[in-house]
Parts: sequence; C-alpha cells; structure tokens
Amino acid sequence: MSLLAKSQAAVGALALLGALVVAAPARAGNDGVVPKHDVPNIARSKAMIEEHIGTHVPLNLVFRDEDDKEITFGAAMNGKPTILVPVYYRCPMLCTKVLNGVLEVCRQMPLSYSAGEQFSIVAVSMDSKEHGALARAKKKAYLHGDPATGQTGYGRASGEAGWRFLTGTKENIATLLDTVGYKFEFDKMVKEFDHPAGIVILSPMGKITRYFYGITYDGEFEKDEPGTTGANGKVTRPATTLHMSLVEAADGKGGSLWTKLKMICYRYDHLNQGYALNVLTVVRIGGLITLALVVTGVLLALRRERRKKGAAVAAQTAHATETGALPSGGTA
Repeated sequence: MSLLAKSQAAVGALALLGALVVAAPARAGNDGVVPKHDVPNIARSKAMIEEHIGTHVPLNLVFRDEDDKEITFGAAMNGKPTILVPVYYRCPMLCTKVLNGVLEVCRQMPLSYSAGEQFSIVAVSMDSKEHGALARAKKKAYLHGDPATGQTGYGRASGEAGWRFLTGTKENIATLLDTVGYKFEFDKMVKEFDHPAGIVILSPMGKITRYFYGITYDGEFEKDEPGTTGANGKVTRPATTLHMSLVEAADGKGGSLWTKLKMICYRYDHLNQGYALNVLTVVRIGGLITLALVVTGVLLALRRERRKKGAAVAAQTAHATETGALPSGGTA
C-alpha cells in the first residue's frame, strides 16, 4: 500500500472514531449520575422567581391604564398595600388561573377589607404589544363577571379604582419585573410567554414584603411530605393567608382587631409558604394568662378572707351590744 493510501486510511479511521465518540450518549457512573461535563448543553427555561424581600419597586415607572392613559405604578398602588399580579392578557391558561386565584381569595375577604379601600390589586402585562382594549376587557370580566364563561366578578364598587390592569413599554415592564425577581421569556416556537405562576405583596411605599406561588393563595392544602395532621386526618401545610400578608405589609393598619390578634399568634413559614402557629408566642401568652389567673385567684381569696374576718368582728360587736358585754379582748 502506498504512503498516500495509508494516510487516507488513517484519516478515515480517525473520522469514523470521532463520529462514534460524538454520537455516543453520555454514560452514567456506577452511582447512576452522569458527570457534569458529559451532560448535553440543553437550553432550559429561564422562567422563575427570585425573591427580593425588602427591595423597593420604582414607583415612578410609567404604564398605561385600561383607557390607554399614562399612569405611574405608584399612582396605581394609590398608597395602599398592593397585590402585584404579573400576567399577560392573551395567555391561554396559566395567567387566567392566577387571576382567578386572586379573585377567589379577595371575594372571601371581609366586606370591611376591600380592594380600593384597604388595599390595591395591580395586574401588569409582561407583553409590551398588548394594549388598553385587552386590559379593559379583563377588568370588566373580573370586576363584573363574564356571562359567557359563567365567571362571577369581584362585585364590590370599590374595585373599580382598586383593581388596575396595566400595559406598558418593554423597558418599563422589564424594570418592574426584574426588580421583583420575576423572570420570563418569549417562546418563539409556540408564540407564547414562558413564565412562573405567582404574585408579589408590596407595602404602601413599594417595598416587597411577601411572595405567593401557584394559583391558590388562601386556606389549607394537602401535601405529600410530613406535616401537621388536621382534624380530618389529612396532612396539611399552614394557611397562606393573603389577607394577613396585606395587613402585615401595612404594619397592621386597616386590619380588624381579630386579624391583628391572629398576627400576634402566627408567623410566616417561608419553607411551606404559609402562616403557622407561633408555638413560642402562644406558650408565652398562655403563661401570662395563667399568671394573671393565679394572681386574680389569690387576690380574690385574700378579699374573701378579709370579708370573713370583718363579718366575724361585726357579728361579735353586734352580739356584745345586745348583751351589754364587751367584745373578746376589749377593755373597759
């Protein structure tokens, strides 16, 4: 075989070996784990929420309201604790479920605690191509109901000013949602946005105070991992009470006495995303109540003893007066 033929054969062999190496799948080790350097570089979704508790959102960002009129985010909040709802109005499923979850929990709140009076709701579209007409249609459906779908609206007059549906520029939308750590991206394949499900609680000054995930934001929910067993025998996680979070965001302002008392006895459980009974606080309160009852009992006992002694002295004196004798121990 000539030198040229040998060279061509060697090159062909190397090429074939290279193709086999490239085509071969990543092999797992004995522990079943594929080494990190062997894992294919597959693009993953960036949709997620990074919590930025304590950060202030820029209140001077300009958006457009349901009538396509300019409004700052601060004006939409109207100086009240606010539920920020990142959505987009053309969303075929998830955003509707998020808005439905907000509607349901707000309808369950007391009439004395309503959007537009004690708190605000601001839905912001992540799609800069959406406009006021879409926002206006959403607002109408969620405030007054939608006969076509049978959806019941919020039904409170204060909701007109208290539940806003905003649209905006790409830059301002990105600034607001980046500030709260809400990550989303546009999927060019399906022409829809890939985004997480969740809402953000803001204080009246725009400080981020709480995050809620999923599509339901109140009550007790079953879970698979170990937890507290309720009266019905089902394993539950603590109640994620949106009402309590709004009152907490406003430093207790606007909440009923009962809600404020509950806030003393409950703490927010970050692991389970809900409020759980603060056992230490309850024990302390129980100790104080017990101490107060003991002290009260002692005082009442002493009072009864004094009354008995007084009654005995009075009876002895009365008897002495009737018989003309001095009380025992007295002097002439």
